[in-house]
Amino acid sequence: MADILPLPGDECRHHARGRCLYEEHLNPGYCSTWRCRAIARWESAFDDFLVRAERFELGQEQVAILWERRFTRMVRSLDCDHYASGGGAELPACAHVRDGLCCLALPPCEGRCRHFRLPRPVQSGPQSDGPD
Repeated sequence: MADILPLPGDECRHHARGRCLYEEHLNPGYCSTWRCRAIARWESAFDDFLVRAERFELGQEQVAILWERRFTRMVRSLDCDHYASGGGAELPACAHVRDGLCCLALPPCEGRCRHFRLPRPVQSGPQSDGPD
């Protein structure tokens, strides 16, 4: 007897590079382990930088110059074992990053499941959410 294989889920609105975004769509940002580690480190470093800049009472121009220098150094030394170039112009330009999430950290797509949904159709023109 042959095994029954599920249909692929690559046309599902919750599908991303072989991974399932269903849980993320239910509770955006809830699972912090799915976030891109590089972006999370940059955000943490920026928060720490702002606290120190405020303590030293630096002006906005000084803060911008100092942060640009620091961020440039951080981008050059991207620390991620899974980094793959090809993610486009948005930093970190990793092929595995989508909307700030690392697709490799998401659960694998098991194929068409009970959460399978086709992408929403693109509408042109004004949209109405119902009666005003």
